[in-house]
Amino acid sequence: MISSTDKILLELNVTAVQMHLDIWMQGDLEITINGVKPYKDEEIIDIPVFLKSLESDGNYFIFSCNCGLPECSGRTEGIQVFHDNNIIRWIDNFGNNIWYLDKTILKEDLKNIYEEVLIYKKYFAEKQIEYVGFGYHL
Repeated sequence: MISSTDKILLELNVTAVQMHLDIWMQGDLEITINGVKPYKDEEIIDIPVFLKSLESDGNYFIFSCNCGLPECSGRTEGIQVFHDNNIIRWIDNFGNNIWYLDKTILKEDLKNIYEEVLIYKKYFAEKQIEYVGFGYHL
């Protein structure tokens, strides 16, 4: 039985992006565990894979190169995910880490982020600025 879980924090990072004359707001999900980002700066969180990993056991490439191919950033193995009641265990052989995460906290953080996305989308729409990225289809 696990006596304590690791502290995971999910955050929405919204930044302005410009290409030529086009400008939009980009929302990216970021994760820290025990105050440390568990992936490299040039990597992203594969959102559909991350969300699926919250529901069932398996081997998931949660972190990936920003080009979309995990192997491009050197990841040859995904995160091994195991569910035991309300605890999710992540085993990351790439970084030699094991984390025990509270599923209730993850779900609550996601709920808060979805609410935040809706606020951003409404605000940016009033300014005629498009919001893209995490939660775009809400």
